[in-house]
Amino acid sequence: MVLRVMCTYNGRLIVKLEGGIAMANYIKVSAAGTDAERSTCGFRQRLLKRDDGAPASITVLTTDNARPHYHKVTHEYYYIMEGTGVLHIDGEVVPVEAGDCVWIKPPAMHHAEGELKSIIVGVPPFSEEDLFFS
Repeated sequence: MVLRVMCTYNGRLIVKLEGGIAMANYIKVSAAGTDAERSTCGFRQRLLKRDDGAPASITVLTTDNARPHYHKVTHEYYYIMEGTGVLHIDGEVVPVEAGDCVWIKPPAMHHAEGELKSIIVGVPPFSEEDLFFS
């Protein structure tokens, strides 16, 4: 996120971020204000990330030609918002549909297939340095 304005409102510090607002005790972001970017798994909107100081990363992902990969440190929680498909996890095919949640533990090799829109929670927050391919 990009810092835009810093001011106070009713005695509280407000930091306006591109795509969101950070108050002293919370950060609010909107997927509508966040551009989609190409990633290993498809097209992602990174709502909260390591650079924001967040203890977890939150990403909205639309699956598209996902590449098998793994993380040595990051646990990923896939919450399927829309669609049906499969997650390939260490050679196992896991069918998924809207409403499902799957916890992928490191260092499981994984990728998604299908027409899926998901929320991905990464703990600790996703880092490019923790992205590995076979």
